[in-house]
Amino acid sequence: MQKITWHFLICFLISGLILVSCNSQKKQITETLSQMMDKEIVFPNALQAKILGRDTIVDVLKKPGYKIVTYADSSGCTDCRLNFYGWKLKMNEAKTWSKPVDVVFILQPKDESALISLLKFNDFSHAIFYDKNTDFIRQNQLSSDPLYQTFLINSENKIVLVGNPVSNSVLWKLYKETIESQP
Repeated sequence: MQKITWHFLICFLISGLILVSCNSQKKQITETLSQMMDKEIVFPNALQAKILGRDTIVDVLKKPGYKIVTYADSSGCTDCRLNFYGWKLKMNEAKTWSKPVDVVFILQPKDESALISLLKFNDFSHAIFYDKNTDFIRQNQLSSDPLYQTFLINSENKIVLVGNPVSNSVLWKLYKETIESQP
């Protein structure tokens, strides 16, 4: 009988710790999202646009309208975090929407030649903005957590949605509905 009580007590304590941990994590997520929502995004002049490693001029940052912005630093697996093939599919789908949306990639690659190889492998010929000095993250005081490194901004460059829609079909639908519902 005493063994059963001891096991019950241990299970109860572990369950309590898990619940506290989950509540703490939910609170942190809620706080981060509330700090990000309606925040105005500034695009630094130092961002350098390239397509497959070649310099290019792109006016998308000053163009009015909705933009899906995704950024990543040099930590971790770039291909895993960005999923260029998945983005290519989503961008092709977005071309069929009734309202246009631009997709902006801002990267700080550790190894530019590896990034170019990855882009070529995925046949991804979309403009990439290089942020060699991390000006974008610093000026906008953005999170280094990949969960918050993709967001939708409106024509005033204010964040209206946060999260990566490539890996979440419900979020992708929400992005589409938000964009298409605007006059």
